[in-house]
Amino acid sequence: MSLSRRHLLHAAGRATLAPALPGCAGPAPPLDQPHLANGFAPVPDELDLAELPVRGEIPRDLAGTWLRNGPNPAYQPISYVYPWDGDGMVHALRFRDGKVAYANRFIATKRLAMERQAGHALFGSLMRPAKVEEGSLPPGTTRRDTMHLANTSVVHHAGKTLALWEGGLPYELDAQLATRGEYDFGGRLRGAMTAHPKFDPATGEMLVLRYAPQPPFLSFGSVNAAGEMTRMEVLATDQPYMVHDFICTRRYAVFVLCPVLFGPQFAGLQANGTVRGPVAWEPGLGTRIAVLDRQAAPGAGPWRPPAGAMPAPGATSGPRPIERPAAPLRWFSAEAFFTFHFLNAFERDGRIHVDQVRYPALPGQGFPQLPSLWRLTLNLADGSTSETQLDDRRCEFPRIDGRRAGLPNRFGWLPVKTTAGGDTVFPAIVRYDLDRGEVAVHDFGAGQEVDEPAFLPRPGGTTEGDGWILTYVYDRATDRSRAVLLDAIDIAAPPLAEISLPRRVPHGLHGNWLVAA
Repeated sequence: MSLSRRHLLHAAGRATLAPALPGCAGPAPPLDQPHLANGFAPVPDELDLAELPVRGEIPRDLAGTWLRNGPNPAYQPISYVYPWDGDGMVHALRFRDGKVAYANRFIATKRLAMERQAGHALFGSLMRPAKVEEGSLPPGTTRRDTMHLANTSVVHHAGKTLALWEGGLPYELDAQLATRGEYDFGGRLRGAMTAHPKFDPATGEMLVLRYAPQPPFLSFGSVNAAGEMTRMEVLATDQPYMVHDFICTRRYAVFVLCPVLFGPQFAGLQANGTVRGPVAWEPGLGTRIAVLDRQAAPGAGPWRPPAGAMPAPGATSGPRPIERPAAPLRWFSAEAFFTFHFLNAFERDGRIHVDQVRYPALPGQGFPQLPSLWRLTLNLADGSTSETQLDDRRCEFPRIDGRRAGLPNRFGWLPVKTTAGGDTVFPAIVRYDLDRGEVAVHDFGAGQEVDEPAFLPRPGGTTEGDGWILTYVYDRATDRSRAVLLDAIDIAAPPLAEISLPRRVPHGLHGNWLVAA
């Protein structure tokens, strides 16, 4: 999969001038076809297949569902700057008794409903949006709804399956993947939630984040094991940082504020005739790291915006959101860098260790795209920071055995690049042994493109890494995909099973494993 296309903001530094759109004069621009071709090409319909062909053997005690979300434009787009502009589509593989079933469904967002009513695309893309008048929209919809794709991740918590996109509310799906509608936790969630919630195995909580271009810029919350949002605290940040992901130990929440500021005020026409998207790379700010003690008492009283501040977008009537000041933050600093995704974080010897995929700068800023695995260490005693590169392979989309979330972990799994040069696909998955400094590689070979892996724990197993790695692999020569099951520890060994799909599963973003009830 193309590394340079895997990122939400890559187009910010190179997008052409926004095109004329419905209601405006002028032609629409040519589409960026590479983002709609080969492994990124969308599929047109929804399937239900009771049993897929399997080469090898599926462990009979493996029971559950792997859900994976990703973009899949339902109609010929008006504009398509990067490959994550498409409507959300969830793909499901259901395992039971050594057999595998498959289904896929569009997420029926308000945006998609409006386009289905029209029979064609209406709203453009994030970096080249269509001009939309509020009064022209159906009752109950807003301009924000015209951008909500629900295409980034899918999680299951407290009996709810939620499709996520960090710019809006979750969409709830039923057991057959049909869309039930937006979900706001009984009115307690404002208009957005991270697409990267964290799960605390000790408490059963789902920990969430929201960021916004106006105050409150950053908030942190939790949903208990019963599915109730019990906490949403405003973090004392003074600028609108774009915070795609965050990470937690069993005691602390860690927010790495890379110098990327977010908001419509940063968009506009540049001197070279290109349009900058709604983000600004400000390396002079350095990287700031905020640490919140989750065990400390939260601030008292409801949060109030500063005088003249705009209300949070999407704020609803009915039950009031429960935002309030957070406990004090500990602040650390580091040189400017950028990260999309974290592997894990844990505490040891008075330090917090944060493992992440680190970039030298925001993609699209003219720097070489060389993301690799690094460890950021925060010394709680003296406030110092240090950084160590754990491996120099180009990688992304890290995963761990979820039972070790927030605790010291020995293993991690990531798609990696295995060849030098301009070809930026991920043809391999590595298993890192962080204790021993060892790496095992499963290279699928030329023309094979690997998606984010998922870790599937062995039923009844308690040892870290006791389970399997599951991923989609796209074959360019055949234009087909297969799901591949590997032994999580002996990852270099031949696949335990290869599950044939009737066609490609378009490259996507994030997903999770749901153990069968």
